[in-house]
Amino acid sequence: MGGWGVFMDLVLVRHPETNAQKGTCYGRVDFPLKEPVRKTTIETFASLRFPYSHCVASPLPRAKALAEDLLLYHSESQTKAMSNISESNSIQATNLLFDSRLQEMDFGDWDGKLWDELPKRETMLWMADFVNRKTPNGEAFTDVIARTKSFLEDWSPKGNKRQEAESLAGKKLDKLLVVAHSGSIRAILCQLDEIPFDKAFEEKIEFGSVRVRKL
Repeated sequence: MGGWGVFMDLVLVRHPETNAQKGTCYGRVDFPLKEPVRKTTIETFASLRFPYSHCVASPLPRAKALAEDLLLYHSESQTKAMSNISESNSIQATNLLFDSRLQEMDFGDWDGKLWDELPKRETMLWMADFVNRKTPNGEAFTDVIARTKSFLEDWSPKGNKRQEAESLAGKKLDKLLVVAHSGSIRAILCQLDEIPFDKAFEEKIEFGSVRVRKL
């Protein structure tokens, strides 16, 4: 999407693994994290280029927990590094924002249930055209595309969110940290990498993994 510019690194991070049983269909339903969030934080932190003036996260607990702990871990690291310095007011804080457009796909009536327990006829029809077909009382992948497109437009060089953030930071943004979900990250990658929507799920996106694109 060249029209959105190539001036800022968009750093996309997936939330930690949850204790959802393997084969569970879950989007908006949240499960507790499988392990303490700090484990994923430490693993992910090594791949990030702090400081970030802004971090935007999905408000769902599994993404929120990682975003908050990444910023806390960064703050703790800075404090430790400055332990011998009397003035600590140079510690760089990150503005944390939450955006519902980054939430995982809403699977409606299927959310939180095992795929094997769902009506086979319904799931087969959906899988034949998951891009355009909505789940019962839920979303289609095109809905996720639409809301993440709106997010990208807001953070494009002339977007409202980008301009507000740059005004607050007093400088141009060179990178933005985003903590989200497999579905919303794939929707963003489809648009930035021009991947056909029906090919969105061919690449595996690991928990806590990091992808960087230009915006």
